[in-house]
Amino acid sequence: MTAAADKVTTGQKMMRGTGGAYDYLVIARRGDIALGIKPNSIMNGKAFGHPGTVWFGTRLRSASAQGMFEEVEESKVVKLEKKPENFWDAWPNVVWELQDNMRASTTIGVLLRGSLDGTRTEAEALLAEMKDGKLSSKMADYLYEIIGPEHMILSPAEIAKWLTENVYGKVAGQIEKSLKAKMIVEKEMEANIGHFGMQAAILKKAYEEVQAESEDPDAADDLDEEEFDDDPDDHD
Repeated sequence: MTAAADKVTTGQKMMRGTGGAYDYLVIARRGDIALGIKPNSIMNGKAFGHPGTVWFGTRLRSASAQGMFEEVEESKVVKLEKKPENFWDAWPNVVWELQDNMRASTTIGVLLRGSLDGTRTEAEALLAEMKDGKLSSKMADYLYEIIGPEHMILSPAEIAKWLTENVYGKVAGQIEKSLKAKMIVEKEMEANIGHFGMQAAILKKAYEEVQAESEDPDAADDLDEEEFDDDPDDHD
């Protein structure tokens, strides 16, 4: 194992998962072993016994770094530590779910208070934990804590930026649109309190108002807690 190899950085790199897609962002390296992350689930916290929360899960995958990095000439390498014997021992602070000769993988995540499809108050609580890259930054800091800064090839800011641009920023944006839609519907319903009317007509008017304020044709659609869960049984 080499200190020089650990520090080689040639830009953002993606790791291929078991399914064949290059969908893991490589964040760390120890010699010929790389560590990647892939946000893969957003689900109702009631599955964990905590209704009123949302679970954000991310897979960690430790696998061969072959072909990902520029080769370092042996004469320029300073050997400082023993090479890990397998993919899981490379990251001793991680508790792994799956271990074999192809990779080691596990899930990290966090429960946040709020809901994607609950009340406006619940959606606002969730958005407060996600907007401005807050969730992404917390995850980046946690990864640095369990992996160790000496092995990271991306800075906390770079990891947070990728998470925000590719996953959590998009979720936060949809929550904001959903909140706007809820407020408009509530306004229309309040205006009709005490008066008979057709529900479809009231909702149609609210929908048209939402559409008028947004170029996104899906702005009025409700968020589904499973919408961003590409595969809850994903065990790459």
